[in-house]
Amino acid sequence: MAPRRSFLARLPVLVLLPVLALAPVLAWGGKKKTDASTAAPSREYSTMCAQGNAKYVSHDYEGAIEAYRKAIERAPHQALAYYLMGEAQLASGSLADAEASWNRAALEVGEKDPALRARILFVTADLKERQKKWEDAKAAWQTYLDWANRFPDAGVFPATAQSRLTILDTVIKQDKAYEVVRQRIAASQDGGVFSDPTKSPPAK
Repeated sequence: MAPRRSFLARLPVLVLLPVLALAPVLAWGGKKKTDASTAAPSREYSTMCAQGNAKYVSHDYEGAIEAYRKAIERAPHQALAYYLMGEAQLASGSLADAEASWNRAALEVGEKDPALRARILFVTADLKERQKKWEDAKAAWQTYLDWANRFPDAGVFPATAQSRLTILDTVIKQDKAYEVVRQRIAASQDGGVFSDPTKSPPAK
């Protein structure tokens, strides 16, 4: 993290604690499926995810990641363990790994589980903000908002998405304004036209 916190970093962001609300997801089943990508998780898979959750709660993020990896080895087309592993990777500071895990989770879940996909879209949008990829973050929040409108009963937070979109508009505008200032400062340091509006131009 940079020493100077950005405007966006000082604003409240809804923090997810997914491991505290996973019972419905872990119990996910319903009708029997013939496709491995849509079959209900096995007891062993669910147990490994639960073990990872326990390690996550105790702040043993490496242990949690290992447990989720084992779950993935048992069922590589189940999205849940990828999502959970991304949460643990984020907590351990591995943003790139978390992004890769959530991308895979999104690929595996498709539209089969609207609630889980909503979580994946939410954390992905939040990750883009952490990476200070403002335009990408704005697009990700819009995707989440669109999903929330399609599946309003999927445990979604449309108001949060709308708030982040408004804030990001402000941040993007500020960034563009600061870029102009940075360019002027760089030009003056390189011997270009003096452009600091707060000072008098140097005497000739």
